[in-house]
Amino acid sequence: MRTPPRPPPQPHQHSWPGLRWLGRLPAWFRLTLLSLAVLACGVIASRPLHAFPDQPLTGDVAAAQRTVTNLTHPRPDGDPLADLPADFTAVTKVTPQVVRAPDGTLRATHPGGGCSGPDGDTRWDYGVGCRAHDLGYDLLRYAQHKGQPLGPEARRQLDHQLSVDMHAQCEINPLDSGRWCHVVASAYTFGMDFNSWRQRWGPPSYEPVLSWASGLVAIILLLLARLSSRPLAPAARQRPGDVDTPAAPATDPALDPAAEPSRYPAFLLLASLAVVVLGQSALSVAHWLDAGPTWLWVLAWGSQAVPVFFFAAGQVNLADWRRWTALAAGARLRHSAPRYLAHRVAGLLRPALAFVLAWLLLPVPLDLLDAPTDRLRELGRLLAQPLWVLGMYLVLVVATPVLARLHQRARLGTSAALTAGVLAADAVKLVTGWSAAGYLGVLLAALLLHQLGFHTATEHTRRPSRRLLAGVAALSLVVLVALLSLPGFPRDTTGLPGEANTGPHPPTACLLLLGVAQVCLVLAVRGRLVGWLGRHRPWQLITLVRAVPMTSYLAYLIGLTLVLGLFGVLGDGGQPGRLLWLAALTLLALPLLVALRDFERHQHGLRQAGGPGHHLTAAGRGDRHGQLAIVLGAFYGTLGVLGFVVTGFAGSATLVVLPVDPLQNIIHVLLGWYLVHVAHAGARHPRLVWLLTAFACLPPLLAFDPAEAVAPAVVLLHGGTIAVALTAVLVSSRGRAPRALTRPGPPIRTR
Repeated sequence: MRTPPRPPPQPHQHSWPGLRWLGRLPAWFRLTLLSLAVLACGVIASRPLHAFPDQPLTGDVAAAQRTVTNLTHPRPDGDPLADLPADFTAVTKVTPQVVRAPDGTLRATHPGGGCSGPDGDTRWDYGVGCRAHDLGYDLLRYAQHKGQPLGPEARRQLDHQLSVDMHAQCEINPLDSGRWCHVVASAYTFGMDFNSWRQRWGPPSYEPVLSWASGLVAIILLLLARLSSRPLAPAARQRPGDVDTPAAPATDPALDPAAEPSRYPAFLLLASLAVVVLGQSALSVAHWLDAGPTWLWVLAWGSQAVPVFFFAAGQVNLADWRRWTALAAGARLRHSAPRYLAHRVAGLLRPALAFVLAWLLLPVPLDLLDAPTDRLRELGRLLAQPLWVLGMYLVLVVATPVLARLHQRARLGTSAALTAGVLAADAVKLVTGWSAAGYLGVLLAALLLHQLGFHTATEHTRRPSRRLLAGVAALSLVVLVALLSLPGFPRDTTGLPGEANTGPHPPTACLLLLGVAQVCLVLAVRGRLVGWLGRHRPWQLITLVRAVPMTSYLAYLIGLTLVLGLFGVLGDGGQPGRLLWLAALTLLALPLLVALRDFERHQHGLRQAGGPGHHLTAAGRGDRHGQLAIVLGAFYGTLGVLGFVVTGFAGSATLVVLPVDPLQNIIHVLLGWYLVHVAHAGARHPRLVWLLTAFACLPPLLAFDPAEAVAPAVVLLHGGTIAVALTAVLVSSRGRAPRALTRPGPPIRTR
């Protein structure tokens, strides 16, 4: 049969609003603008969240506080080291000295210190004030080492005293250039205040400047490489024997408005997320209002609708996987799993990245106005809710090809093995106390609930009666309530605000009991809800939210923040201060909402239309580069999203066994996004792709404190990725370099 002629190639369309306008600007201006934006986000992401205890200072720390007071109130007589803690030198390895300053006062100084500006102590000799300031910072580190960090006011006073000393030195020793001396003193003060603000006026600590610098460069390079890339021309992507195969639209079958039976899973996905968000918001508000935790666990369990989300995700993913394999079989393509992953992961990482960028900018007004750090933590916790669900959803999407094959060959055996894995993980955690076993149990429980969605999505599966479903749900709830009511049984499995890391957590099997009850209930009411969803208005509302899910959530969170802020729940300051940061939050949030809405609408339109020049591309037989890019891209994208969940928009944390921070998370998300894109659309210079991948893995290896050992997980993960990437470069260099990372299959055109 004669192959019909191909349509002319479509011009490349940017998926990010405003990029067409940005592309008209000069290259140097685009690079400058991008670098400034990355630098601003990097500064915001590098700000730590310090916890200052409310209890009165005691013992040696109280003595350190008195010594700081002596430093910030210098006198011409008296010993400024009279209150120095006895073990200060042993802890800090610093032996202070008392000297007389040019203004006649006695100062306690760090003998090896000095001004850290570009000109050092300068020709006007700011040295005494800088060395006294260094000793003050040593006292802040000492208090941190003792477990009772001094409050932010201590660092503010030390910085203010140094500024006063430098300007006073300009009057004492002007050297015929008093005005210039004051200019230099003001510049030093600005740099000092900016650094203290960036560290939230907490104790000075080691900062991996080399890691941050290389990380910012990696972010700029990844953005430039991704945003400037273009799909390969059809001639470069064509292989002999390609045929054109019509395909259905690229939307998920469960989210296709024309498919009546698939409306219910789409509704369950959105409804379960809404319940989780509302429940977590209520828990956070209760914590801010200092509500007693006695009955908060009931609200926490009642709002735990994540099992329904995993169950509905199983139905959606299995339907999409079947559609994908059918298209690949019709086009006589092999290796459909990498093609599926490239398509699905790319579609999920784009909105996640847009939300992360909005997430980094949203807390800026609270940050600039020094909102309480506990409020910033809670705001970050609320913001993280969709990201942790999205991260788990990415894991389920990646596992779908394997789980679908296992479901086809051994349906009951797969579910039984996952159930046994959950129970085994609970047993290991109970016996050994190993926290990683708890994370493994949650992952296996999510996979099991996902597998239950496979069972109900199978056409020939016999549906149980409503009476049986109601009975199983009631029995599961009775057993769960009985377990939670036992004296001493842990109940804080959902991570109550302020209680997320304290005390034991109940076994993951309790989450399975709740999941079984919820799945039975949603199956029992399926018939009535499907009829309700068949109406125009309910489905129109769901379609609207489905088109802009991240924007809807961000708008809800901003509204909640504004309402709580007006009633003084989020801040401890007076009314003028509250109104100031609320106004700043509103002014910043509105353009963010508009930009995020436009982006999500654009992406939704591309999915509905099948995308511009939509090609199902992935590694063909023997093309390991594309498969490797897809696997690494999916892994790092998921790792970055989950990393943001544990770190928030500031600070650092440990994701199971891997130490992560916001800057590292941004690199992971961008690297995953970039690798999936080049595997999906092709790359003209594959060696550069792997070199950039290796460079993006360098910053975490450089972010180590000389006094501490590098975490083995960091070395194993990023060092291994660098080795794999460099090996791919060497393998590509031995022979003729391919024109694309992937050997694309035939183009799939929409009807």
